[in-house]
Amino acid sequence: MKPTSRRAVLAGGTAVDRAAAVRGIDHLHAMSRLPVTRPSVFREKCVHAAASLLVALLVLLAMGAAQAQGERRGFLFEVRKGSQASLLFGTIHVGRPGFYPLPASRMSHLERIDALVLEADITDLARAATATQKYAMYGPGEDGLDKRLPPDMLKRAQAELARLGMDARPMMQLKPWMLASVLALSEAAQAGYQQGLAAEVWLAGLAKSGNRPILEFEGVEQQFALFETAPWSTQVAFLDEALKAMESKAARRDIDRIVQAWESADGPALEQLLSDMQEQTTTGARFTVDTILFGRHPAMVRRIEALMADGRNYLFAVGALHLVGSRGLVEMLRARGYTVTEL
Repeated sequence: MKPTSRRAVLAGGTAVDRAAAVRGIDHLHAMSRLPVTRPSVFREKCVHAAASLLVALLVLLAMGAAQAQGERRGFLFEVRKGSQASLLFGTIHVGRPGFYPLPASRMSHLERIDALVLEADITDLARAATATQKYAMYGPGEDGLDKRLPPDMLKRAQAELARLGMDARPMMQLKPWMLASVLALSEAAQAGYQQGLAAEVWLAGLAKSGNRPILEFEGVEQQFALFETAPWSTQVAFLDEALKAMESKAARRDIDRIVQAWESADGPALEQLLSDMQEQTTTGARFTVDTILFGRHPAMVRRIEALMADGRNYLFAVGALHLVGSRGLVEMLRARGYTVTEL
């Protein structure tokens, strides 16, 4: 499962720290085809890092070089009950230019929607900046990760930042879960994938070009709070999982799998990836699966039901791993009387 202008994103540090952070993030690929300022590059990187939960959690955003296959890119379902009908689309939180536009078989459905519903509106950078400052960073005068992490983990984090060409000092202002997100997204950028080309970003552009409203399942504040309210030991375990995935190269292997599955709409491959995740028993892995993935599904289903009741044709876009498995959105909606058909 994804990650800001906010001139306040790094407000907890000095001007020197802010500039150093921007230089570190500038080693990443541009997140958009539009010109952006250096501060906005840092802002967007932090925002997308936290907003794109699957990215951070599953460290799924480090990638490989699979080529687009077939005419069914992405996972698209029709959700219907009586006269109510909407679409459910499984996304990935990074991309490359060759992903878009989506095939005609997808566009013929997407162009008929009345509104787009995202996990969080990642295009609202000012709002994300405020949330980042509140939840994801240590404030002025507070100790950073260099004073909080176990010495061995601190060395490992510094080593990964150095490998990615990033200055570790400003990154110490981030909470453990946000640092894990930034590391994963940085790895993804080095592999040639851009957050600015994530499926959610492209869908938001499509919605705006057609003057269609963008709604949310949760919002960035709720997503950030989900991490921030976790016990310290869980946050540290989450960072440890991210570091292990990068050190073992498992992050790139996993993203290879999810990208290939997404590009060819290979449901069994996505199911297998989820099954492999569920077999992991570490604290960080259980937090990812039980809280960040499955724990959000009941509220997502309630949101889908409430919106569909007004009769409009929505496009509900969520990370692809939210869809599959017995506890995924597809089966949960079917259990509540909806007919869910893959397109």
